[in-house]
Amino acid sequence: MLQVSSRLTLQELIDGLLRFLVEEGADSLEKPGKVSTISPFDYNAVPDDSSITYLQGIKGGDRPDTFLLVGANDSPGPNPQGFAYVGPLDPVTNPAFNGSSGSGTWYPIAVPDSFGAAGTSVYGPDNLDADLVNYVGAFTRDLGDSAASSTNPSIVGFTYTGAVDGSTTAGYREVQGITDEGFAGTYTFVHSVDGGLAVGNTDLAASDGRTGYFSLKSTAFIVSLADGSQMPIQFDTDDTDDSDLITHTAYAIWYNGDGQYTIAGGSGLVLDGGQGVGAGAGYLVDYDSVTGQFSHYTEFDYQNRSSTDLITHFEGIYRDASGDYWLPATSVALNPQEDLAIASVVRVERDRSGGFDAEAQWLPLQVKQSGTGVESILSTGNSLFGDAVVGFANYPTSANGLTQADYVIQGNWLLPQGWI
Repeated sequence: MLQVSSRLTLQELIDGLLRFLVEEGADSLEKPGKVSTISPFDYNAVPDDSSITYLQGIKGGDRPDTFLLVGANDSPGPNPQGFAYVGPLDPVTNPAFNGSSGSGTWYPIAVPDSFGAAGTSVYGPDNLDADLVNYVGAFTRDLGDSAASSTNPSIVGFTYTGAVDGSTTAGYREVQGITDEGFAGTYTFVHSVDGGLAVGNTDLAASDGRTGYFSLKSTAFIVSLADGSQMPIQFDTDDTDDSDLITHTAYAIWYNGDGQYTIAGGSGLVLDGGQGVGAGAGYLVDYDSVTGQFSHYTEFDYQNRSSTDLITHFEGIYRDASGDYWLPATSVALNPQEDLAIASVVRVERDRSGGFDAEAQWLPLQVKQSGTGVESILSTGNSLFGDAVVGFANYPTSANGLTQADYVIQGNWLLPQGWI
């Protein structure tokens, strides 16, 4: 999940967002006619829980109209608390789970004690039916006064196969990514899993302080849940002169069948002097697990603009019955005038050659706080399945502050007649 810093005043943020929304052109789609939003949709691990809930992944549940959600309380933080939820997305308060949201069941998820973890964050689920799942994510390590290094990593990824409540201890496997220079990663995140493969990214650098990523030069990889083997994702830019300045993340994977996968994430150009990422776009790329080949790499800028100061990142992926891809996206403006995060749902179709149509359709989301109707001024789109998307929002307060909360939105963007 893309994290955004809030350095400007609230009025500057609001003014910037209004300017940006006024510029929305014909390339964007009209808002869906029927939307249901619940914000916050919280997990209370204990009574009077004051921690902030982050919803980071979603798939369908075993029964109709139910979903499998994963995430973490106080993520990103040094000691995140992982969780999973199974049930409907309904706006009720559940007394069985300390007043948590939804009428379903919440499960605390943590990697085994033998991993020496300070905290666990679950990023992606895959429902295997019959209360069996795959989970992927990362766990933090308490290094004390020691410096993070390849042999003493700060954040380590994990995969899991087993019971939905996370109780299958033998189902967990540590994942320490390998950078394209051949070093074991100091920070590794496994973000998404589908069809027995997972994707993530790893690096050696600390957070850059602007985008919130733990990387200015990240290596995206695929990992097999069957044996833990890894392979780097190959990009068209790998053989260019500036390949050492290009960073890639892999946040989502979808299994199309017959050994074919589609991967989504973000690519950016690292600025000189370590000041951040100068340009960034969401991307899609196909992977053939039979031949090991990658193809159809395509980048997508916000609203299909040829020139933009926004970094756009695809953070999830869903494929519908007609073969179209639906992607939750977060777009961030990083410049002296604006510091905005805009959540969108993006539809991408295949072209006649079998690749991706670069003219995507964009639907910026209006995320509103339940009860007050206040609209978020900083929003992320973290994951999508069917007609449901999850993410994170920041709502303005009367005291010129920001209230942080997660959200779930169900919309009618998948209706047969198309987008409204």
